[in-house]
Amino acid sequence: MTEMTTHRVPQKYACGETFVPKSRYIDPEFLQLELDRLFSSVWQPACREEEIPDPGCYYEYRIGGQSIVVVRQKDRSIKAFYNSCAHRGMKIVCGTGTATEGDLRCGFHGWRYSLDGRSSFVPCREEFAPRPREQWGLTPVHVGSWGGWVFISMASDPPDLLDWLDPLPTALAPFRLQDMRYGWRKRTTLPANYKTVIDAFIEGYHTPGTHPQTLRTAKTPHPSTEPAQPQEYVYAPYTPTIAYKNHSRFIYTQRPETTERDKGRQQQASRPEVFANAMQYNYLGVNALVTERDYRAAQRLATMEPSEIPPFVLYHQMCEELALAEGVDFPRMSMEEYFAGNGDWHIFPTLVILVEKSCLLGYRMLPDATDPNKCTFEMFTLEHFAPGEVPDTDWQEFERWQDHDGWGELPTQDLQNIAAIHAGMHSNGFEGLWLNTAQEMTIRNEHAIADRFLFGADER
Repeated sequence: MTEMTTHRVPQKYACGETFVPKSRYIDPEFLQLELDRLFSSVWQPACREEEIPDPGCYYEYRIGGQSIVVVRQKDRSIKAFYNSCAHRGMKIVCGTGTATEGDLRCGFHGWRYSLDGRSSFVPCREEFAPRPREQWGLTPVHVGSWGGWVFISMASDPPDLLDWLDPLPTALAPFRLQDMRYGWRKRTTLPANYKTVIDAFIEGYHTPGTHPQTLRTAKTPHPSTEPAQPQEYVYAPYTPTIAYKNHSRFIYTQRPETTERDKGRQQQASRPEVFANAMQYNYLGVNALVTERDYRAAQRLATMEPSEIPPFVLYHQMCEELALAEGVDFPRMSMEEYFAGNGDWHIFPTLVILVEKSCLLGYRMLPDATDPNKCTFEMFTLEHFAPGEVPDTDWQEFERWQDHDGWGELPTQDLQNIAAIHAGMHSNGFEGLWLNTAQEMTIRNEHAIADRFLFGADER
């Protein structure tokens, strides 16, 4: 292994201001460093609270070679443990389920553990050499909750969870993510490093190249997906990035220098049907970011004439009014609060969420335990539902993403790119990523954060 110091990144893994070497994506040694030093130290989302709804419910979270069991306690609090029997190491649980007899049971020799991890039954206990009481039980890991997610940390002394998540708890508080529930959720395996996939979802610079139809919603919510011509790129959204200590965010906006210059586009954007087409496309082409209720509001907006109220404001008013009329406890917030939280958030290291008032679109990418060219990809929606309308969902699992045709047009375009992106990283003609200084610095930021844990480096 390359010699390392606590303050210097090895040359083969060292990033420049806008350059990231490909070795951080394809080197098995680097993956092992991530599993040993990064994932063992950070807070990471294991599951949603609603996935362990009742006392005794458990969820197995796997990261690399580690398995963690998250358990709902009798008092409805949550604890988490290494999923390994203190006797011979066998996994106590697999997947999800409920401890039906009030204990977690090892299927090898029948050892049992209470929901709080303490040893509750050992066959022939008197035949074992004495051990301290705590060594008979499951080994705990730190656990916390925010936004409806259960986070775990294997660190011996992790930072406070809300401090780690800053600024998300404040920026996203008005959206009440903890009250959202799954609309659908899917999982598959991709032939790429987990960061290759994350990078595809934390920058908007690729939008015109990968999703040309989003440039063409002015006339129809069903635009052509033909590759964009160079002259069309002038209509591409501007997606500047914001780097935080542990996370990052990008937003969709218009380039400041063209705001006053392009009067034609401003006039076009002021037409209700133009904005409505874009919202309808999100429902039809992504099946996310717009709920079925929002889609109906967009359809109505498309029939309206221009007024002094901008279409964006009208749409949000209509979505809120419709949701409240149908019994949804819709989050109330000012437009300032909306813009402070809306956007594409990378919750380092594995979670990406695109947040709207009524719903969010989420992705999670998990590394393979041994192969840097393989990862698990999860995609899901969360939504504010009316009482009694929450769907009963499970993780739909597909061995190959191509085995399922319900990803949506826009996500399918992203998935079609992934294998080729990662395969290209192995080329002798490719050294690494050269990043856009305005629209791709979320990628550079994730590597700066990682280096603090991998090599003791801190650029801040």
